[in-house]
Amino acid sequence: MDTATPQYDKQDLRSFLTQYEASHPDQVMRVSQPVALDYDTVALAFELEARKQSPVLIFDNVTGSRFPVLMNLFGARDRYAAALGVTVQQLPQAWASTDTRPLPPDVLTTGPIKDVVLTGDDVDLGYLPIMRNFVEDGGPYVTNAMFIARDPETGVRNASFHRLHVKGKTRFGTSLHSRRHLWNYARKAKAMGLTELPVVVVIGCHPLITIGSGLWKGPIDADEYEAAGGFLGEPLKVVEGVTGPVDIPAFAEIAIEGRLLLDADEDEGPFGEFTGYASERSTRHALEVTAILHRKDAFYHTIVGGMSDEHTMLLGISQEARQLKTLRVQYPNVTAVHYPKSGTCLLHVYVSVKDPAPGEARNIALAALGDNLSLKLVVVVDDDIDVFNEQQVIWAMATRFQADTDTDTIKVGMGAILDPSNHAGQTAKLIIDATIKKKPFPRRHSLPRESTEEARRLADALLK
Repeated sequence: MDTATPQYDKQDLRSFLTQYEASHPDQVMRVSQPVALDYDTVALAFELEARKQSPVLIFDNVTGSRFPVLMNLFGARDRYAAALGVTVQQLPQAWASTDTRPLPPDVLTTGPIKDVVLTGDDVDLGYLPIMRNFVEDGGPYVTNAMFIARDPETGVRNASFHRLHVKGKTRFGTSLHSRRHLWNYARKAKAMGLTELPVVVVIGCHPLITIGSGLWKGPIDADEYEAAGGFLGEPLKVVEGVTGPVDIPAFAEIAIEGRLLLDADEDEGPFGEFTGYASERSTRHALEVTAILHRKDAFYHTIVGGMSDEHTMLLGISQEARQLKTLRVQYPNVTAVHYPKSGTCLLHVYVSVKDPAPGEARNIALAALGDNLSLKLVVVVDDDIDVFNEQQVIWAMATRFQADTDTDTIKVGMGAILDPSNHAGQTAKLIIDATIKKKPFPRRHSLPRESTEEARRLADALLK
């Protein structure tokens, strides 16, 4: 019997899973026990999270599913770092610098994504194990839906994530609530007199494709398949669409071709969002499905919804890398950026800066607010504060900040429409300057490095 490890293409999700499990065997949990399609998989992910664990989850026995279900792939920072081949500490800088090398994609004649192709009367969304995540959800949702669309004028490809609510055999409701590139494509297409926009929805691919396309946020005229090539270090391999003109990553797990209906005005939601609330806010778009494609041995790759580690981290890490790069253009002394889960990894940010000049912390905070419309709170600290350690940030606020002189408020600004406290898409913004303003300032207490290193070795021995 041949027990050799299967060899997959570099752009294959399995190549990453195989390598990651080999180096982190305790971080991949395979669940062979039967679980229900609705709620059970998500409930287990949250239970493990409550126990301070966030492993990759592979469910082999989901009731009614012909596919194994993969979940929580993006539930820990070390997986993003592993995909990029760097340490967790190097992750933001590595992510921020990788997009400087875009590569045009290679079009193949075929690929594993075309192992099984369903068109015409064979198209039925019930074929896929699309699950209901939360009691409050309006129905089953695809949570890992990476939309690929082309600019209706230039043909440039954009990738972005949007929730998909099953509304019928061949129909989804969706919301373009991010108000970013796909939303602009839809507006442009409608102004051109078009009634639909061809799209492909990719469900499951190598993390570097997710990072390089779906999570990467560049200018609207940048082709995000080319950005994915930059992250991969080689051209993204794609195949032509079956029922539409949008290319598909050749080694993706599952793809859904369809038409985004620009004149639709249909109910969609509610859906358990990253804020921890069931959101009924929606742009009320719809997607008519024309084909389902998948590998013969496909994973159904879903994302844990709601305010989970996975959902929020997907938002936060990409924002950290992008904003670090953006802020350093004008402020090279910015040392780190962190979007904490306590702020849903989107609404709050902590920024550290080395030796800020008088007033510079406020400028940096304003630049951060202008760069990300969703932000409501920016806390700026000195570079001796670890922004990834929230206790240190709060300590800096307790000891370096005065509420009467070190805050600024913008009363009306554009905000995230999924924030339940917003006012018709508008929100207030708060800046907290928790940097040291007066010199000399009391010194932090410390221990000799030799003593801390010896204490670490002793603790390791005592706690074995």
